[in-house]
Amino acid sequence: MSCEVFWMSITAIASWALVAVTWFLVRSQIRLSKEDLRVRLQTNYEEKFDSPALIVERKKLAEQLLTKTPHKEIQESVMNFFESIGMLIRRGYLDTDMVWSGFSFHAIRWWIACKDYILEERRIENNDKTIFEEFEKLVDELYKIEMKERHLSRAELEPSKQDMLRFLEVEKDL
Repeated sequence: MSCEVFWMSITAIASWALVAVTWFLVRSQIRLSKEDLRVRLQTNYEEKFDSPALIVERKKLAEQLLTKTPHKEIQESVMNFFESIGMLIRRGYLDTDMVWSGFSFHAIRWWIACKDYILEERRIENNDKTIFEEFEKLVDELYKIEMKERHLSRAELEPSKQDMLRFLEVEKDL
């Protein structure tokens, strides 16, 4: 083997090694960027949930549900908030465990509080199961984690009517 061929082989091997290292570093950077995006998006949604605007909507919805406001007057902002979170989880933009940690308590209770409204809304819209479907799937996923973490069945985790009244009262008085 000539010296020239030897150095060309070494250069080719080194080039391929450099490509492999670069590929590995780029993939690592993409993974870290995605994780950073998930954390920032989670933080953004947590801030939004506790923002003055959504607190007003939570209070309003709690009062509407407690006073049995007519269906057509119910505000959907809180339901839309959880619908968005559900869609972002399905698309992989939010981490389910982080959402469980940050929103499980409220998401489950708001689903139970709004379930009759949502079922009626679906019925009115020709049994359209896609209405608040992401919210429903979100709650199902949160229950799965809750059952695993707490070693309880879904039935055991379901808040009682008294728990729900207390929850709505607290939300109304925010």
